[in-house]
Amino acid sequence: MSVAVGVVFSPGGKVYTFDPGGLDLAWNERVVCQTSRGHELGRVVKANHELGGEPAAPLKRVVRRATEVDKETWTANREEARRALRVFREVAREQGAVLKPVAAELVFDGSRFVFSYEADARPDVSRLQVALRERLHRRVELRSVGPRECARLCGDHGLCGGMMCSRRYPSHEQPITLRMAKEQDMSMSSGRITGLCGRLRCCLAFEHPLYKSFRDRAPRVGRRVQTPSGTGVVTGYKVLEDLCTVSLEEGEAGIDVAIDDCREVA
Repeated sequence: MSVAVGVVFSPGGKVYTFDPGGLDLAWNERVVCQTSRGHELGRVVKANHELGGEPAAPLKRVVRRATEVDKETWTANREEARRALRVFREVAREQGAVLKPVAAELVFDGSRFVFSYEADARPDVSRLQVALRERLHRRVELRSVGPRECARLCGDHGLCGGMMCSRRYPSHEQPITLRMAKEQDMSMSSGRITGLCGRLRCCLAFEHPLYKSFRDRAPRVGRRVQTPSGTGVVTGYKVLEDLCTVSLEEGEAGIDVAIDDCREVA
């Protein structure tokens, strides 16, 4: 059975599966991987594990653990990318391009810049690409991103006060839906369920499995249950504590009971 590791190349980015190449890699180690863009420095977010079956295509390999020189190169590339982003903004302003510069990346081998921008329409960026190539003396790639990806690349603190989920956690594959908000008893007010990007908040998808697991096991509100303290009716939930609030028939109201200790009765 094949052994693999999961690697991300930017905060909150997609998790890619690689062949560890005989290395025993742990979570949060920095590694250099062979990718379609050449060598890239990434972070291990899933340590060595066995795949459920054979991959559809041969996995690309982890080349090596990142050395201090690799990390210095990555840091220098980030600084140069910041300067390039300022150039991107200047050139876009000079040409009157109707777009919003979002981020710049210098690939690990230094061969080209990748610029991300957000735009309502589909602007012609060919002149902008040529001008950037002449100013920066490197190959230039321009890519359009949506509001959610724009928020992830820019990064900031979310409405909860913590770092945005889209940067703290690897990206999720499933779409984010209103049903997730309803199953978490969230208010349908747009201010409560939308993030800074104006789309449904990423945390709805990250927290949904916990709420779904709870509801699959918990008795419904209004059902009679037998508890260690007696028989009563479920009146509410405390999902994060894995508890139900039960009003006992003997008159004691509002006791909290672990859902594994609640048994529905007719």
